Amino acid sequence: MSLGQSKLVYVIGHKNPDTDSICSAIGYAHFKNLTDKRFHFAPVRAGKLNEETRFVLGKFGVPAPTEMESLAATVGDMALRRPISIHMQGTVHELALLMRKKEILSVPVLDDSRRLAGIVGLKDIARHYIQGVGYSDLINTPMNVDLLIKTLDGRVISNSRRIDRLAGRVFIAAMQKGSLLNRTRPGDIVITGDQYDIQLELIQSGCAALIMIAGMPAGSDIIAAAEECGTLLLSSPHDAYATFQLMTMSVPVTSIMSTKSPTADLQTPISHLRKRLLESEHRSVVALDSDDRPIGFITMTDLINPVRKKAILVDHNEISQAVDDIGDAEILEIIDHHRVGDISTVAPIYVYNDPVGSTCTVVAGTMFLYQIRIPAEIAGLLLSGILSDTLMLTLSTTTDRDRRTAERLADLAGVPIVEYGRELLHASINIQGKTAEELIAADFREFNLNGKKLGVSQMMVLDCDEIDSMEEDLLIELERMRSSHDYDLTVLLVTNPLSSKQERVFLKGETWLIEKAFNVKVEGDTCVLPGIISRKKNFIPAIGEVLRKSGS
Repeated sequence: MSLGQSKLVYVIGHKNPDTDSICSAIGYAHFKNLTDKRFHFAPVRAGKLNEETRFVLGKFGVPAPTEMESLAATVGDMALRRPISIHMQGTVHELALLMRKKEILSVPVLDDSRRLAGIVGLKDIARHYIQGVGYSDLINTPMNVDLLIKTLDGRVISNSRRIDRLAGRVFIAAMQKGSLLNRTRPGDIVITGDQYDIQLELIQSGCAALIMIAGMPAGSDIIAAAEECGTLLLSSPHDAYATFQLMTMSVPVTSIMSTKSPTADLQTPISHLRKRLLESEHRSVVALDSDDRPIGFITMTDLINPVRKKAILVDHNEISQAVDDIGDAEILEIIDHHRVGDISTVAPIYVYNDPVGSTCTVVAGTMFLYQIRIPAEIAGLLLSGILSDTLMLTLSTTTDRDRRTAERLADLAGVPIVEYGRELLHASINIQGKTAEELIAADFREFNLNGKKLGVSQMMVLDCDEIDSMEEDLLIELERMRSSHDYDLTVLLVTNPLSSKQERVFLKGETWLIEKAFNVKVEGDTCVLPGIISRKKNFIPAIGEVLRKSGS
């Protein structure tokens, strides 16, 4: 494994991330990497960047975090070990010795480029050994002479014809001379002892090879005859039975391996891996890199202990807003400024939930507390998150701590707070050329309140006429989202922060919730709410209170 995935912690915000979510993730990962050396903390995101966030990252020269669609555990999260392997030209005998030495049941087989060629295991050796009972003919499986010598630990006495393969029948010279000579024919291989009286006749009859056992020497006349007739003379240090058995084990592993080897890459989910292991004859899966070279060999025992990604959640604590498969991850911390949601953990964790205007205020405050030096680019990101989430420090959620923190961060970042705030505002408000779907999805959140499922989007505009001209399309898109995702209510809150002190609302579904919560009349699926409201502090709590009362 590269950087040990078990030591990697993802710092991640909510789906449809806004500037506060992205910048707090980057800032908190920076803080944790300075203060906690047990892990490496990587900021990631759970969705596409909006225009405002892209502007912020570009202004301060910080690369965008990698997008993650899921926190489901993958092969890359496992503690992979470099696999024990064998080359495809290795012999079955080498394989057996390797497996006995390493106490393993199967190994991957590699080609000359060290890419996966197949898989072979103890079952394959046993099957080959059983099939080798009565083994006496190499016509269908010619034997490589070099592999035979290597397996026997033997030596060549004579090979004038440079024979490299043997393809005849195999005999042990354990019968009468006449019987043996009558049964052998040209091309056969005979395992012989010190029967000098028949060796010469076997050579002259056209035997392809004589294998002399127990290291017995060959006479000069035998060697001369072998040279003249082109017979291969080999010396084996083993007795006849062992020599014969080792011959059966001198075939290459390719002759017994399976080419149908289940594989996985670093992105393969563990849930898929379990299925492949169960379907595998060898109960194993080979993990490959992008070039099809093995980087791990996985068996059922590797899954005894649960494999989970580690994560820190910022700017949210509700399952509906979290990255997919959050339930499969090990959550280490939650850093937030919203209402307490429904995410639960098995073990106790550190939770810092502070009712300020921005998660970036929480992160910056933690850095100030630890007296961490904040680089200018990190200060710029944290400042941007605060200004974005508090609508330039004007929303009702804004606290004195947000204002003081923003001022300190502006000094560290080297930007004038008022001028930069306007620059950020203009970068975030650009609806030209965008569809209703894109506008609503840009800052859309899902909430579950007392059995009701709500989808709420919020956007800022500088020209209300542009929104009025899109009213019909916006309402159609809200209705499409409501019906396709089974929302009880879908809402779009529209704010003009420069010239308006009210909130324009488009909605579809159970509009009575808005009427009761804010004492307004909804007409034509729209209404106006007095004042600039905060989704988390004003809008959602007001609807929650209505549902609580109606439920009781």
